Amino acid sequence: MAWPGEDERELHGNASFRSEYLNRVLRELPQGAGIAFLHGHPGPGWQGMSDDDTVAERDRLAGAVAGRTALPLVGMTRGTDGAWSARFWGRRSPRTYARCDAGTVRVVGRRLRVTFHPDDVPAKPTEALGETLTVWGSKAHDDLVRVRVGIVGVGNVGSLAAEACSRMGMSRLTYIDHDMLEMRNLDRTHGATVADVIAGLSKIAVAGRATALSHTAADVDLRLVPSSLLSEAGYAAALDCDVLLSSVDRPLPRHVLNAMAYAHLIPVVDGGIAARVKADGTPLHIDWRIQTAGPEQGCLACVGALRRSDVALDREGKLDDPEYIAGLSEAEREAISRRNVFPFGMSVAAHQVLQMVGLVTGLQRVGGIAPQMYHAYPGGMEVRRAECEAGCEYRGLTASGSDLRPGVIS
Repeated sequence: MAWPGEDERELHGNASFRSEYLNRVLRELPQGAGIAFLHGHPGPGWQGMSDDDTVAERDRLAGAVAGRTALPLVGMTRGTDGAWSARFWGRRSPRTYARCDAGTVRVVGRRLRVTFHPDDVPAKPTEALGETLTVWGSKAHDDLVRVRVGIVGVGNVGSLAAEACSRMGMSRLTYIDHDMLEMRNLDRTHGATVADVIAGLSKIAVAGRATALSHTAADVDLRLVPSSLLSEAGYAAALDCDVLLSSVDRPLPRHVLNAMAYAHLIPVVDGGIAARVKADGTPLHIDWRIQTAGPEQGCLACVGALRRSDVALDREGKLDDPEYIAGLSEAEREAISRRNVFPFGMSVAAHQVLQMVGLVTGLQRVGGIAPQMYHAYPGGMEVRRAECEAGCEYRGLTASGSDLRPGVIS
């Protein structure tokens, strides 16, 4: 943040900056960085632009910033209620720059605060949502239906989370999954049938069909991405979401999601199941956990939901190597096993969606305040402290915009 010095601005009922301020910022700007120009207005909500604002950004800043950074200027205005508006200034011709308003601005922390452009008016709730509105009210519902929720992995947990979002009236949904449906998935995937396996349908196709049949919103903008998160298409689709629900069961994509939560300020609500059995197959320990990663939250690695060593093993293909797995200790084999049944997935999906609702609305009595660990025996939910360790590499990515695409991620 580069604040103007007293000799770099003028106060005259309004405020303006001098050329010395702009020159200093351009001179001290780190290589590869862009510039966002921030100021405030004395009013609440999304802010428009005065003539003075336009002159400052379009005429005085846009060309200088583009010439120094090869990037468009970002202008941002804060209202008295903490709402932000934003726009980009793109070059249209020599010395001519045009404004493009952002659709939303999100502020990420213990909760996700999203400000929407005035043209983005929420659809009137349908009669089918009457009961839902009695729980968290119309204001929270208006925020929920306008955020884009991405679900990465629509197998056991993800297909159930998708169904919950569909029936809650969420109208902007993105599903990302590259797997085809198999017979072994039928005991854990919502909406899937034997006929779907015979027909060669993908998990994405089944989830999309289920949403088309069950959604309660007046209209749904559903984006089906039949790709892995580790592909260009899957990664780009995830970046276009406001919040992500992680239903992946592999360390590498979970690592990417964990990094995205900080580098790109997209909160990730993650869930996982650990079911250990005795030699005769009877249950020994059954636990599941739900946690949200992102700024001001503990990352998945620091709260124990992701082992850094497993990421490297997954990248090297070791977790698919029978010989390598056979050489592990029983405890290590249990740690990487993915045992699961439908009721476990129902519980995890429900708590993921509730944490997402709490994150977007600020209703802690819905989503809770920290990572949750459920122990099936003797039966109890444990709320755990969520902080990153000193020097955490994920937290160090915060707001960096780091390129995490396949072949680039590390």
